[in-house]
Amino acid sequence: MKLLIAVLSVLLYCNITFAQSKKPNIILFFADDFGYGSTNIYGASKDLIQTPHINQLAEEGIHFTNAFTTGSVCSPTRYGLLTGEYSWRTSLQKGVVNTKDACLIDRNTKTLPSYLQGLGYNTAAIGKWHLGYKNERFKNLLGTIENGPNDHGFDYNFTVPNNLDDIHKIYIENNKIYGLRSDKIAAYGGSFYGNQYVGYDAPQRVTEQVMNDLTNKSIEWLSSIDKNEPFFLYFSSVAVHHPITPSPEMRGKSNAGAYGDFIQDIDRCLGVLIDYLEKNGLRENTMIIFASDNGGDIPNKKKVMPENFAINKGLKINGDYKGDKHTIWEGGFRIPMIINHPNNIKKGMQSDAIVSTVDFYAFIGEYLNNGKEIDKNYAIDSHSFYKVIKQPNKKYTRAPLIHRDVKGRKAVRDGHWKFIEAKNTASKNENLHAQLFNLEEDFKEENNIIDKHPKKAAELKAYLTAAKEEGTRLFIYK
Repeated sequence: MKLLIAVLSVLLYCNITFAQSKKPNIILFFADDFGYGSTNIYGASKDLIQTPHINQLAEEGIHFTNAFTTGSVCSPTRYGLLTGEYSWRTSLQKGVVNTKDACLIDRNTKTLPSYLQGLGYNTAAIGKWHLGYKNERFKNLLGTIENGPNDHGFDYNFTVPNNLDDIHKIYIENNKIYGLRSDKIAAYGGSFYGNQYVGYDAPQRVTEQVMNDLTNKSIEWLSSIDKNEPFFLYFSSVAVHHPITPSPEMRGKSNAGAYGDFIQDIDRCLGVLIDYLEKNGLRENTMIIFASDNGGDIPNKKKVMPENFAINKGLKINGDYKGDKHTIWEGGFRIPMIINHPNNIKKGMQSDAIVSTVDFYAFIGEYLNNGKEIDKNYAIDSHSFYKVIKQPNKKYTRAPLIHRDVKGRKAVRDGHWKFIEAKNTASKNENLHAQLFNLEEDFKEENNIIDKHPKKAAELKAYLTAAKEEGTRLFIYK
């Protein structure tokens, strides 16, 4: 009996040691156009929407109140997330990657998934891509699709090329159109944006079913990989980007109209993934990161759009902050960000540290290497916030963060200071002049105090100029 107890003790010790030494799985759940105030934990009333799974992630992990994107539109932020670099270091100086544009990521760039592959991770991108394909601008996606997610660190991808209702209207699986039957093309109908769908001879996406399709493919992929090897799932949600088309499961379930229903679709699909992890004994060793690519979109057609219906009901999509998607203002960049890893990240933490989606690369690298920083030759704009989580009593100050709006205008955030570069110094519109705000005293960005603090404005302008020349992780500020 004593021998049996001893053997069992050794086996238990070995199992615990193995579990502790095994690299954690990672799910990066990236919502689309999901504003700061669009979940309960960040202030949305439960009388309007219900986000229980997102709430639980925060309650059992850490959520950030000063988390930001690098772009106030899709592609710049997604590029920064996957490469650890600002998108304006590429040819994309304004706007987004269009429906027939070449891939924005250089083939020689060591992306976050490439880095994780080197550590033995199985990697998948499922959902919105919006970073282009092929080596140059193309006419269509027929044939073998080169220079896509599989060429940038993902073992598997099942992706929406651009956004929920782009003209391609199909899915890409690895390097081909999913379910393609022939090379026949017959343009038809019109997307939300007014352009005709290409009309590939393949299954056409149904907008109300896309969230379900992506979630099901994620479960399918998770079920196919070796459970003894770590995985990285980049789940890139198409919600809540317009057109606002909630699933049949969520239609009419919120008190904020279709937009509220679509928000609840995000929470529902997150819950499905968590449920799979729990049922398969994977939850405790899986870190989940929840964030968004930019602030929520508030259309100008206020009387007819679901977003505005939700706002009129009382939902503050972007909290109390100025502006929305596309803009240079806080509402365009400030997002919810939650990180949860059971038994490894303390429960119920809230941090006001300034962090960004571009920092995920360096943070994940340092997290996996127990506090050792990643190589300085890549992810040159990514700053790890590892000690915010592992050493919460120690002060963390991030180097100034640079933002970019849809028109290419840049802003620099340094603590509570925000400097916005001039767009047109000769314009009578003062919003196009250089601006400086003290966000601690003026979080709504109502009072430009650049004339009162010219030295600070000059300092941040100089930083922006220097940052264009080299990576922000490679030189010391001040």
